[in-house]
This record gives sequence, structure tokens and C-alpha cells, in this order.
Amino acid sequence: MPLRIVTDSTADFEADEARELGIEVVPLTVLFGDQALLDRLDITPEQFYRRLTESRVLPRTSQPPVSRFAEAYRKLADEGATEILAICISSKLSGTLGSAHLAAMQGPPGCRIETFDSMLVAGGLNALARRAAEMARAGKGIDDVVPVLRAMIPRVRIHILLDTLEYLQRGGRIGRARALLGSVLSIKPIVSVEEGEVGSTERVRSRARGIERIVEHITTLSSVERVIVQHTGAPDEAVRLVARFTSALPEATVEMRWIGPVVGVYCGPRGVGAVAVQRTP
Repeated sequence: MPLRIVTDSTADFEADEARELGIEVVPLTVLFGDQALLDRLDITPEQFYRRLTESRVLPRTSQPPVSRFAEAYRKLADEGATEILAICISSKLSGTLGSAHLAAMQGPPGCRIETFDSMLVAGGLNALARRAAEMARAGKGIDDVVPVLRAMIPRVRIHILLDTLEYLQRGGRIGRARALLGSVLSIKPIVSVEEGEVGSTERVRSRARGIERIVEHITTLSSVERVIVQHTGAPDEAVRLVARFTSALPEATVEMRWIGPVVGVYCGPRGVGAVAVQRTP
């Protein structure tokens, strides 16, 4: 394929899946104290959430160094890519895009490399990277793919029920969801991603009500082609959500994914929700 796609590990691809799609995934890093672990390579989501609930130390995250993207670009160029498009987590949530851009400026020679700010994360980023990879396999180039991705961004809706806002606040990623702070402890927040940063959808008084509201938000959207149910260690609730969406949206593809360790640092354990992708006009 003349065009190859690069993304980062917050897109929540499984390794086999990314390989089948021809996507190169650059990992971010989770740090527990002095221990640095590559997202989904050195620590799985299951291991991470178990450790998160047991650890007294709040983990931190680190964007990939420029060299990690440069290595990915060289690998793809060596495999015959003449164009590379790096699609990254929102620049308002991470400096990952900056590393990707700096590496692109350094080569390799003879290969056009562009970066793209998804303004999204997790399943939203996954949807954009997947669409780009499908277009690349169909013979499309960067100039064909980028307008499609830009049109997709406002058609991707993210709604995640968190058990608490503590992790977002302590991690410094609370964004527009700051308005929910100070709520009584019984309130459960539903957060979204708006204009590239964390926003607040609403607050509810129970997990059951929160899950119902997520179903309502997603099923009332028009032209939904894909639903990605995601969770941070709440698989039973996620399975039930998959069944709800499969029944309510029979024409949509419905799947389930873990939210990976890096994003999990800020979501905390026991989060559950969904990402809806609407067809572009």
C-alpha cells in the first residue's frame, strides 16, 4: 500500500487487529512510580485496572518520544510506503501529536508524512484510524483520506459513565467537566469529548440510570453505523450494553473494547459507555 496509517495506543486496537488492517501503533507509557510500562505491550488493560484498584500510587502517563514515531515511519517506508498519515489522540489531551509531527519533519526522505489531530480518543480515535486504513487499502492517498476524517469528527459521539471524577481531576484532564465538581458523592458523571477535550454530558444518581441515559443518547442519534461499547473494568455491564445496542440498532456494527491503560489513568476503574459513529452525509 502506498499509503500507510500510524496511530497511537489510545486508539485501543488489539495487536492482531491492527496488523490485519495495516495500522502501525505507537505506544504511550504508563508510569507507576519509577516503573515505566508501554501501553498494551508491557501491561494489559486487565492487569492495569487490577493494579490501579490495589495501588496507593496514582499512575502517570507519558507521550511517546519523537524517536518512537521516527522508528515507525522508517519501518513503513522500508516496507514500501510512499505516504504515511499519523492519526493521534486529541492534542488537547496529550502531546503525542507533537511527537508525531516532529518525527515527520525529520524524514525518512522520499516519503510524504502528515499528521492529523483526531480531536478524539479511545473508540473515537479507533473509528478514524480504521476508516483511514480501509481507504488506504482501497488505494486512496492522504489527500483523499484527510477530508473524510475531518467530516467524521463531528459525527463521532462519546458518552462514558465514570464511577468518580477523582481520576480526571487528579490527572489534570478534567476540562469542561470541571462544572461537575463539588457534586454530592452519590452523583455519577457521564462525560464526553467535546472539541478535543473532556466535557460533561450530565450527572445522574445511580449507575443504572447512567447506563439508561447512555442508551438513550446513542439510540436517538440518526444514521448510526457503528457502536463501540467500552469499559474500564466493568465487562458485565459492557456485555449488557452490547446486547441493548445490537437490538436497538440492527443496522449498526456493535462491538466491545477495553479502554486501555493510558486513558484509564484518567477515567479510573468501573467506567462504562459507548462511542457512536454516524454516517457522514
